[in-house]
Amino acid sequence: MMPAMKQQYGVKLHALLEGLLDASSLSPVADVAVDGIAQDSRNLGDNYLFIAVPGAASHGLDFVEHAVASGASVVLWDGADSDQLNKLDALGNKITCVQVAGLQQKTSEIAARFFNHPSRDLNLIGVTGTDGKTSVSHYIAQCLDSGLSPCGVLGTLGNGLIHDLKPTGLTTASAVDVQHSLANLVAEGAGAAVMEVSSHGLDQGRVSSVDFDTAVFTNLSQDHLDYHGTMESYSEAKSKLFETEGLKSAVINLDDDFGRVLAEKYRGQLTVYGYSTTADIGALESCADFTVYAKSLKATKHGFEINVVTPKGNGYFELDLMGSFNVSNALAVLATLLLNNVAFDESIKRLQAITPVAGRMELIVAENKPAVIVDYAHTPQGIAAACNAVKQHFSAGLWCVFGCGGDRDREKRPLMAQAVERYADHIIVTSDNPRHEDPRLIIEQIVNGLAEPDAAVTYVDRREAIAHAVAHATPDEVILIAGKGHESCQIVGDKYIVFDDRDVARALLDARDTGVNG
Repeated sequence: MMPAMKQQYGVKLHALLEGLLDASSLSPVADVAVDGIAQDSRNLGDNYLFIAVPGAASHGLDFVEHAVASGASVVLWDGADSDQLNKLDALGNKITCVQVAGLQQKTSEIAARFFNHPSRDLNLIGVTGTDGKTSVSHYIAQCLDSGLSPCGVLGTLGNGLIHDLKPTGLTTASAVDVQHSLANLVAEGAGAAVMEVSSHGLDQGRVSSVDFDTAVFTNLSQDHLDYHGTMESYSEAKSKLFETEGLKSAVINLDDDFGRVLAEKYRGQLTVYGYSTTADIGALESCADFTVYAKSLKATKHGFEINVVTPKGNGYFELDLMGSFNVSNALAVLATLLLNNVAFDESIKRLQAITPVAGRMELIVAENKPAVIVDYAHTPQGIAAACNAVKQHFSAGLWCVFGCGGDRDREKRPLMAQAVERYADHIIVTSDNPRHEDPRLIIEQIVNGLAEPDAAVTYVDRREAIAHAVAHATPDEVILIAGKGHESCQIVGDKYIVFDDRDVARALLDARDTGVNG
């Protein structure tokens, strides 16, 4: 939850709503002033504007009494039912109420006006795609950050300056919180920021009035169909980032089928840098204005040795990150740096200095015990890439511990199993944020996707699943724990139970010699 922020005092509604509301509706309230703005009733203060729109489980108006008690003086609303309207009527003259048609899609502009359009004061890079958003965002921010001009991040791991992130719980926060966070970055002296941009955020207009300079696309695979319904709808949502007014350039993965579609579509409208991990760039070059690609790469125990070709120089560098997808991520970063006028040699220097993101192919090593890698992979493509990455760097047997989230895309569950089965020598299926679903049924749906379901070991309890792997893997084998990555809680029903894969794995590895971890 983001604390309330008073960016300015006495902002009149006509300044926030002009052009977004019929003049006859605006006129009676045009001179009403507010001192703050929030979408969450818990973030309100005295004389605040409360924006009440429908959510996944409730409507903002369900909390309007609490909003008034917290100091809200104005509520903007849309899409209410009769019960919610009755709540408004019951408040009488305690609060100014204004209906704004299409409010959800207009909230980004309202918030941008309140916070003085902070994105215009930043070199802002948006990163979208199914997998890799967090890693690419953090790597770019690490490379752009400096003492003279710090860089901010907005995304899955939190919002703020790269070394001082505040958790939000969302990849792309609410429209108000996005503008709030950008304003905070400007106030803290940031010259640049990198934002993870989710398909939900794009579809719901949370970033519609954010001024991006560069858009980065990582890849597209099946995810979030519980929300979007079809892959076509999902891909259309992703495309919206590249249609942002004022966008200047794009960095696009040419190894991805949809990436090539995007590059061909927007070349001519934007300066397009394409990137690829293949030396056979050939026909891909026609998709983009410029290309960045790996002429050769070699996996090592700790990462990769890469020869890269770019429009601004060619060279060799070592990447201390595991998995070929991180090579792709690194090329996305390199292309972004070159677009931002960082010299080639300096870009390579910064790229070699990046450090892994928490819970992204995070390696845990204990002497004479199996290696453990914790990763956030939670899509079929993502977990296949993670398994393949481990195989690139470790030749011995692979154990994979994974599950699928409850109240989320059910169609991907058997696909996750099939992806793991292609690579793993030992499969353990368990719980991963079951939420309001029966974890046993989720596990069953996953296992049904296996060609040899009897070969899988299942545990409802995630700790027991990890303990089984740690107890039975040999010292030369490796255990991939996928799905939760950096997350520190297991969501069961409405409860958030403290659980961090990394902490659990370390404790079990420490206890292995004593025989108490089984």
